[in-house]
Amino acid sequence: MRYISYILMFGFAFSSFASEGGEGGNILLWKAVNTAILLGIIYYFGGKYIKRFLEGRRQSVASMVEEAQKAKEDSIKALEEAKRKLEEANYKLQEGIKISQETAKLEREHALKQANEIAERIKKQAQENIAIEIRKAEAVLKKYAAERALEVAQLLVKEKANPKTTEKLLQNSLKKLEA
Repeated sequence: MRYISYILMFGFAFSSFASEGGEGGNILLWKAVNTAILLGIIYYFGGKYIKRFLEGRRQSVASMVEEAQKAKEDSIKALEEAKRKLEEANYKLQEGIKISQETAKLEREHALKQANEIAERIKKQAQENIAIEIRKAEAVLKKYAAERALEVAQLLVKEKANPKTTEKLLQNSLKKLEA
């Protein structure tokens, strides 16, 4: 009812203003009255529905704002969690690098130690092989010297001794060589 009185007051004020303009103002007055009446009818019959619609729209906007705020909070939490996980992954990466470097250093030292041990064994084996070859060469030289001495002795004996004495000397020499 209050709105109707506002509309009527507006209409009278407008009509007094429009009456000065002549007939063109009169048409404008009736158009304004018609518009006011139309708006009044729409308000009277559709006011409840419009209020419900606007209230529903307000509530849906409010719920969308709440959902957006909740999504923002969730996003912030997820971002913080992702940052924490990134920091943790970086820490684990640095630890992995340190462990890998230490392991590589230990492996290198172990490999060098093994290589040095192998080199020492090779040197020792080479020295043993040299000693064996020297002994073999000495044995060959001794045998050669003995054979040459025997040949020289045989020549001397042939020149200075008779066949009986020669045979005795040979047998004694052979016995000494065998022993």
